[in-house]
Amino acid sequence: MTPAERQRHEQALDWVRRIQNPDFADWEGHALWLESDPANPEAFDTASLLIEDATEGLEPAHAPAPTMPVNDNVTAPPSGGRWRRWSAGLGLAAAASIAGLVALPGGGQPYAIGTAPGEHRTVALGDGTQVALNGDSLIRLDKARPRLAIVERGEAFFTVVHDAAHPFEVQAGGTTFRDVGTAFDVVRTGDSTEMAVREGAVMVDPAGMALRLDGGQSVRIAAGGAIVRDADPQTIGSWRQGRLLYRDAVLADVATDLARSIGQPVSVDGAIRQRRFSGVIMIDPDRPRMFQRLSAVMGIAILRDGAGWRMALPAR
Repeated sequence: MTPAERQRHEQALDWVRRIQNPDFADWEGHALWLESDPANPEAFDTASLLIEDATEGLEPAHAPAPTMPVNDNVTAPPSGGRWRRWSAGLGLAAAASIAGLVALPGGGQPYAIGTAPGEHRTVALGDGTQVALNGDSLIRLDKARPRLAIVERGEAFFTVVHDAAHPFEVQAGGTTFRDVGTAFDVVRTGDSTEMAVREGAVMVDPAGMALRLDGGQSVRIAAGGAIVRDADPQTIGSWRQGRLLYRDAVLADVATDLARSIGQPVSVDGAIRQRRFSGVIMIDPDRPRMFQRLSAVMGIAILRDGAGWRMALPAR
């Protein structure tokens, strides 16, 4: 192990220990550390497993060990005034889970490309633009209109090859997003649409409000209008690397993201649907282990519920 690797390992162990503290609140610092080096997320996950294995079966001096599905000793991070991270980050445990690029069919008729819950797929369009689809997502394309994509549901990340004479457009929920040299994320859920710009710029509703958003900005559009917020460019589309990052997100949104990522239903009891969460979720193919960790971090119960999972208040 090199000195740099040893230092990363020690930092990861320190973060795992700190997060297990009920008073831990430095979610922003944890997120920044994860994003500061591509090797840090894997080191954190490895450290988590090492500590779990080392402490399995041990009884702490002052409180019962966290067990699946309940942990009464960890409280959720306090709520704040910041809106959820619009990337709605999602994904499987490793980049290898993303399917290879696929060629689009010929002809000039409209066609659809979709993913099952828990599946990732990346498609390359004829101009070199790439579209990464998250789980349970559907987009519509047309060979006769190669610079247009329609997001019917779910989440898609667009890495656009810019052409000023023929701008690329994405439509979702009746809103048009026009590329200005861009990588951006679009989420269509229920009656709302979210879009976050990782780099470049996007014109929102160019024929109407003509709102320009630059890298590090996001918008949510619903019946009540459009809300623009700041976003961390480094975390937009992070679901493609198998981690979900949240800052002050409601659990109802977290559950929706998790369900899309893992391909299993995730529900939230009414009493905690609006509870806030800040932190990073590493998607683990071992679902019970992943939810055991998440239960401890969030300070809630996460229970088996038929074919899926349910978030609930801890048992008293």
